[in-house]
Amino acid sequence: MIYHCEDHTCNYWDEGEKLPERCPQCGRKLLRANEADMTGDDWTALGNTLWDAEASDKKRMVDCFRKAAYLGSAWGVCNLGICMEQGNGVEADPVQAFWLYQQAVEMGSLNAVCCLGVCYEYGIGTAPDAEKAAELYCKAAEYGSPRGQMLLAHAFHDGIGVEADAAEAVYWVRAAAYQRYGEGMHRLGVCYEYGDGVEQNWEHAVHWFREAAESGVSTAMTDLGYCYEKGCGVEQSWEQAFSWYRRGAECGYPVSMSNLGRCYKRGYGVEQNWQEAVKWYEQGAQCGNLQSMHNLACCYERGEGVEQNEDRALYWYRRSAEGGNGDAMCNLGRCYKRGYGVEQNEDRALYWYRRGAEAGSDYCMYCLGWNYSNGEGVEQNMTEAIRWYTAAAEGGNTDDMYNLGWQYDHGEGVEQDMKKAICWYERAAEQNHPAAMNSLGECYAMGQGVPRDLETAMEWYRRAAELGEAMADYNMGWHLEQAGKLSEAYAHYRKAADGNDDSAWWALGRFYENGVVVAQDGKEARRCYETGEKLGSVKCKMRLARCKLLGIGGRREKKAGLDLCRQALELAKESSEKEDYGYEAEMNLLRRTIAENES
Repeated sequence: MIYHCEDHTCNYWDEGEKLPERCPQCGRKLLRANEADMTGDDWTALGNTLWDAEASDKKRMVDCFRKAAYLGSAWGVCNLGICMEQGNGVEADPVQAFWLYQQAVEMGSLNAVCCLGVCYEYGIGTAPDAEKAAELYCKAAEYGSPRGQMLLAHAFHDGIGVEADAAEAVYWVRAAAYQRYGEGMHRLGVCYEYGDGVEQNWEHAVHWFREAAESGVSTAMTDLGYCYEKGCGVEQSWEQAFSWYRRGAECGYPVSMSNLGRCYKRGYGVEQNWQEAVKWYEQGAQCGNLQSMHNLACCYERGEGVEQNEDRALYWYRRSAEGGNGDAMCNLGRCYKRGYGVEQNEDRALYWYRRGAEAGSDYCMYCLGWNYSNGEGVEQNMTEAIRWYTAAAEGGNTDDMYNLGWQYDHGEGVEQDMKKAICWYERAAEQNHPAAMNSLGECYAMGQGVPRDLETAMEWYRRAAELGEAMADYNMGWHLEQAGKLSEAYAHYRKAADGNDDSAWWALGRFYENGVVVAQDGKEARRCYETGEKLGSVKCKMRLARCKLLGIGGRREKKAGLDLCRQALELAKESSEKEDYGYEAEMNLLRRTIAENES
């Protein structure tokens, strides 16, 4: 039984065993159709209903289009051509598709004009002819076809059959957008996002993303979610970002699925739920999204939201890496390097690091640099190491910027160059990298690579400390102590110690040993030194040896204490911490203590 909506403007047609009560598109009454009275366009509308149906119904769809073509429907002829081109419900035949498009064009179908242009552009059923393609796109566009306008915009943007002209491309995108064409509205938003043919304007981008998203364009939903995530053109809102990612995912867009999974994983805009994260990563991966594959592999490796499984982790890392995902290449290289799920193989690790680096993965670049720096798997080559370290930093990763700055600062693998060190520290610090902020503060405090400026140093320390950098709190405490602001110094030392900064425990121990700001307490002083020593502080080791020799906070052990003091002093002479605040003073204090007790 064939039936249709009583409102012909709705153009809803379908068939089934019995007549439903209402049209699912507009809610109007459905009427039974008489096949003998159906027009070619009626058969085309029925065929379109079956377009996304199961494979068993595809032959029926093609039959509808054939009937439509027989009855002289240009729409039906064009759609039959599309079936022939795509092999949808019929064996693919690009030559026959090309011929059908030609017939539909002669019958007045603007969509067929577009389809014929695509055939000429890509050589489908005919020889490629870019100029002929552009001519057909122009014809469709000028007659008001929004699809033709978008194809012509594409031709002007990429210089296909016409001279490239970004402004002309935007003109035709705008023409399609003003007709409420979803792809046109979305593309106009992208133009404003990147300043492509227009002046960059995030507010305008958001406007057109929203228009396109509300018309059902899933890619626009994702882009609008991104704007809310980053606060570009709108007030930042994880709740809104999550909402739009969800809408895009439910529309079947794989990128939205990946982003939605990330929201559930991190608890962005929604309560954290690892199981939901895995569910959406799985869906995205099955749809071919490379980032979803990588994220799903991470879940299997770590047992997050799913039972830990080395084989599944490796499977999805490999799928994603072979598809071109740089993050997956990096992790696959790491699997080979460590023998995770595969036999350890340094050559395969290097292979994937190199492929990832070539694909733009800054972490792969860093790994390659590290291998060249340490001669692991390759001949040691500091020139190559620095080349890859620099490439990683220039890729925008703030950790890499900081690491490169540190290398120039300390002359590790390169000739020491404080100007370059400052440059990389500043680039990372401007992007809120706390360790870079602290290092920049140290440079200003000591006048290394920049004029000495304690006020600027303290400002960088403050910004780093607010982001949780314990060493910055220690540095602030030291300068405050030198300025006689002991209570403030103690507060920063305490905060740094809570963040496991070893030097902060040394500073706190001194305060307790000498009764500065706090009550004198030898036992607490010794506990502080012991804690700092366990964290690797040589200054704490020197103080702890002195405590044992003098009996501070415990029983005096003169002979054992002296031996320990001498050991600590020898260790201190070779320590890399020599440039630390108070280091030389601690060594001199220990020397005097040893001399006074040797007699």
